[in-house]
Amino acid sequence: MASLLRKAGAAAAVALLVAGVVATAGFFYLKRSIQPRSGEFELPGLSRPVAVAFDEWAIPRIHAATEADALRAQGFLHASERLWQLELFQRVARGRLAEIFGEPAAGFDQLMRTLDIWSVAGQELEEMAGPDRALLEAYADGVDARMASWRGQWPPEFLILGIEPQPWSPQASLAIGRIMSLDLSEWQTELSRISAAALLGGEHLKTLRAGYPAWGPTILQDTLPAAAPPPRIADNAAGSAGRVALRAAAPSDPGSPLAFLSSFGFRASNSWALGGARTASGHPLIANDIHLALRAPSTWYLVAMAADERDHAVAGLSIPGVPGVVVGLNRNLAWTFTNAGVDDADFVAESVNLDRSMYRRGDAWQPFESRAEEVVVRGRDEPVALNVRSTVRGPVITDVMPAGGLTLSLLWTGLESGGAAAAILAMNRSKDAATLVEAVKLMRSPHQNVIYATTSGEIGYRMGGSVPERRDGEGAFPLSFEAMAAGWPGMWPEEAMPALANPERGYLASANNLQAWPHFGAIGVDYPVPFRARRVDDLVSRASGWGVEEMRTMQLDSYSLWAERHRPRAVQAARRAGLDSLAAILERWDLRTETDRFGPAPFFIWLYRLRELLAADEYDGGDGWFPDVALIEVMEDEGNIWVDDRRTPRMERLESLEEEAARHAALVADRRWGEVHQERSFHPLGEVAFLDRIFRFNIGPYPARGGPHTIRPDDPDLRARIDSAGRALPMVSQHGPTARFVARLAPGDAWGAFLLPTGQAGNPLDPHYRDMAPVWSESPLIRIEPGERLARPAASLRLLPKHAPAETGNRESR
Repeated sequence: MASLLRKAGAAAAVALLVAGVVATAGFFYLKRSIQPRSGEFELPGLSRPVAVAFDEWAIPRIHAATEADALRAQGFLHASERLWQLELFQRVARGRLAEIFGEPAAGFDQLMRTLDIWSVAGQELEEMAGPDRALLEAYADGVDARMASWRGQWPPEFLILGIEPQPWSPQASLAIGRIMSLDLSEWQTELSRISAAALLGGEHLKTLRAGYPAWGPTILQDTLPAAAPPPRIADNAAGSAGRVALRAAAPSDPGSPLAFLSSFGFRASNSWALGGARTASGHPLIANDIHLALRAPSTWYLVAMAADERDHAVAGLSIPGVPGVVVGLNRNLAWTFTNAGVDDADFVAESVNLDRSMYRRGDAWQPFESRAEEVVVRGRDEPVALNVRSTVRGPVITDVMPAGGLTLSLLWTGLESGGAAAAILAMNRSKDAATLVEAVKLMRSPHQNVIYATTSGEIGYRMGGSVPERRDGEGAFPLSFEAMAAGWPGMWPEEAMPALANPERGYLASANNLQAWPHFGAIGVDYPVPFRARRVDDLVSRASGWGVEEMRTMQLDSYSLWAERHRPRAVQAARRAGLDSLAAILERWDLRTETDRFGPAPFFIWLYRLRELLAADEYDGGDGWFPDVALIEVMEDEGNIWVDDRRTPRMERLESLEEEAARHAALVADRRWGEVHQERSFHPLGEVAFLDRIFRFNIGPYPARGGPHTIRPDDPDLRARIDSAGRALPMVSQHGPTARFVARLAPGDAWGAFLLPTGQAGNPLDPHYRDMAPVWSESPLIRIEPGERLARPAASLRLLPKHAPAETGNRESR
């Protein structure tokens, strides 16, 4: 027996050794997919050589002769560092995810084929001015040149999925803008409202009417008239004759199986600017933190580019696949984005004939426009046949998102002419506030609040994007085909767009809040509860002698105004329930949602358990739409119809529900916030556990500060569904700040500071894939100057025109 054991042990040792050798060989084999950041490469189309210097974080500084050369080099770098991300973007835009991910992605592909944003991007390209189109072509050529000169293996994702990267095109770059428009669209919220309206009675719906509270600040800093009540949907839309009485279920969301567009419902970003009178230097400061889905690799890629031809230099956050800098600064000014919350979509209830082949347009019947699509699904022998129907108003969305018999077409600004690419390129070149505003006017979609600051001392705001002309609030519910005979009558004229320059208060702030009181219902209706906006406005209104450090620190602020408002109720509920220790913990809490704090966990567990107790019975114990604004209203209205549980014979009181929620919260009274609240940057292949163990695709989870509607925000699963009380702990959020940016605008010395929650690289085997993650929580920002030359670069790359003599002569190709 001992001999057998020794032999078995020896065999096991040999097997482990062989496995180790194979794993090591495989690791080094795949490591070759990391592209070098030093050396020389030929890049066809360059007019002159381009120098690229990388700092210790792998952030490149590109120095070129012309803007076209700089963007060609940017395309080369985006492909080198983020090839898988480019592939994924293109497949999302074209509705071709199921080819690689199989059945779970088929529904999503059908939605994307129905929207057909790929063709819309093609139309945008045809309408684009020649110079801008040439720049997009230069960028695309740079991407393709990098693929043609690839050294070693393709990145791990391609090996795992058994695919090769597709060629790039200007159309693919423009399609990414459409993806971002979809990512930031408000029509998903409208679907939720439709669903609730289909299930609930009128009295319940009153609580779900979107509104904006009187204590909420506006971006234009106007004041609600003293006698005027805060606006709500019902106030503006009550007289709309075009609204449809809902008689069927709402469209079912096919979802995003890869969570690629999972920032639906979380489009919360912060931006503020201080005039020189409020800063230590006497020059403006500006800050932006952008909240979207936390992805690995990051949505953003940091870059600085300079072109000698026009003395052009820009630095900041770029999106792989898109030329230029989306958020950042040049030598003259800096600009920031927050989602504007525009009601950018309407659902139109179509009247169809008996065989459903025609629809009503005015008094006449008209055939649906139709096209055939085939969705290839991995694992299926035959593709899925899809017949896409459209009316003059838009695609019939209920063909892929059934609505219990209704035929709804979709009007959406993301399918209209124009996009964002031309605006971004023009913003990069802006020389002053006036030219920046003219550039913002070119932006059609997505809709953004743009705050800017200049080295000449100006600060300002302008909203960018197309706003449909409609009667106030009428787009909050589906409309009849009679009310929308041929779509929207038009878009807002440029002079009507919200704007403000050099305000008397010496600051500007945007946190996805209402632009101005008269704009509620006209621009949008679904603004987040403005606790975050109120906190931002309160802090910057007291700013005096601030510098970059104060701006950075404010981005990390975790103070909860929501808890300040409702903690007394939680404490009283705990005492009534005999939970004095819980009450004491809540009372001692300083209202900051820091990872080491006791108090946030039981408070928010109490809050969302109360939400479940209030709303679950209305949705028959399942999931449903009950936004935070509704929760607050019910908590502050003792007689609200939502309080009683219709499943029981007795009449429930809010106090008893609060006590039951307190008993649930007591289970986590001794837990620090970081123990129950974490964040993770996710990768689609990281959802497969064994792949994530091998390649570490996902980054995190890790404890994270911040709570609902704090400046440093979160979006935990805790409030994602009504049945949140059943969620396992820790709660892991995959949404949050995706980048931080602060800029100081001094004449001749403009510079920015940035950080990502991940790293620059897109290859999980690269050390720069996750090297910013360990410092993300404290956010030591990385300084980048437009046009700077690094004295001691960590790596240097030289890109040469085709056929130029190379010093090393060792250019390789895959």
